Amino acid sequence: MQHFPTNRQAFFLLSALLLIFVEAAFFGNGSVFLILLGIGTLYYALRNTSKYRRSYFWIGAFLIGVSILSMWSLRLMIFGLAIYLLLRLWKGQAWLQTTPLQGSADTGLIQNKVMAAQSTPIESYEWKDIHVQGFIGDILVDTTHTVLPKKPSLISIRQGFGKVQVIVPYEVPVRVFYSTLLGEARFFNGDSQRILNTTIHAEDGYPADEGNRAELIVSVTTWMGDVEVIRR
Repeated sequence: MQHFPTNRQAFFLLSALLLIFVEAAFFGNGSVFLILLGIGTLYYALRNTSKYRRSYFWIGAFLIGVSILSMWSLRLMIFGLAIYLLLRLWKGQAWLQTTPLQGSADTGLIQNKVMAAQSTPIESYEWKDIHVQGFIGDILVDTTHTVLPKKPSLISIRQGFGKVQVIVPYEVPVRVFYSTLLGEARFFNGDSQRILNTTIHAEDGYPADEGNRAELIVSVTTWMGDVEVIRR
C-alpha cells in the first residue's frame, strides 16, 4: 500500500493550523469551531475500530469541508499563492535549490537552519561528526564521498518537518535510531514502514571485525518526517 508522503501531510497540517489562526484572529468566523470539531471527529475515527468508524470519518470530513469553504483566509491564501506562482514563473527561478555546504572547522558540514534544504558536499570532503537542528527542510548526508575514521562516527539530526536521507558505504557497520510522531522509515534498501509516535532501532553490517574499525551511528528525531538510510 502506497502512503501519502509525510512531507505533504506536514504541509497540509501546518497550512490548516495557519488558516485556523488567521480566521480566528482577524475575521472572527465561527466556522473555526466546526473545523476543530471536524478534526476531532476525524482523529476519533482514525483511532477507533468500531463499525461506525467510516461514518465518523465522513462526518468529520463534511464538517471541515463546509467550514473551509466559508473561510475568508483561504480565499486570500489562494489569491496570494496564485500571485506567488506567477512571479516565480516570470522570473524563471527553480522551485527548490539545495546548496551543498563546504564544511569547515567553524561551520561544520551542515548548519543549523530554521528553513533550508541542505546536503553534504557532492565532491570528496573531510569527515566531521554531524550535529544539526532544524525546523523545516530536507537533509542529505552522503558518506560515500568521504573516508570515515577507524572509530565510531556520529550523525545526530533533530528536525521538525522534512525528509532525512543518509547514504553509507557497504563496508561500514551502521546503527540507526529513529524517533518521530509521524513518519516513514526505510533502512538498508528494505521496505518502507509507517511510524506513529514511537522509536525504532535498526543495524546492519554486524558483527564487525575486532579492533579498530569504522562504524557509523545515525540518530534522527523528527516531528513529522521520513527517514531513509541506504547503502551505495
